[in-house]
Amino acid sequence: MFSDREKSRIKHFLSYPDWVSMAQSIQLGYPAASQPLFLVDDAFFRLTEGGEGSVRTDLCECESIERQLSDARSRFKALKIGNLELNPNETRQLRQELLFWITRLADDLGVVSDPYSQMMYKQVMGMGGVNASVVG
Repeated sequence: MFSDREKSRIKHFLSYPDWVSMAQSIQLGYPAASQPLFLVDDAFFRLTEGGEGSVRTDLCECESIERQLSDARSRFKALKIGNLELNPNETRQLRQELLFWITRLADDLGVVSDPYSQMMYKQVMGMGGVNASVVG
């Protein structure tokens, strides 16, 4: 069984809000952002013990990459420190790796990431999502 913190962090990486009450969010006019959320909540109870282990592994990887992204910000001002040259693609590579593990997390849960997520639309992929613009 997943702890409340694990559930919250899983929702975070899948770009779903961790609301106290779904009914209130619908009254406030946010039904689109929460439509597939019930599938995530349901998946927490459908997984086998082995499935829970896989999801926890995915979650640990996502947490690790998020920490690495946070640490990488301290290196934004430098390209070289002494003889050490910094990887100018570090943040982009970490974001791509995070996307891999988020996708793995979603697959292991049998759900999709929030299709309305602006994080996936703008930050990680620079495209896609429900709000994708049509070109050509």
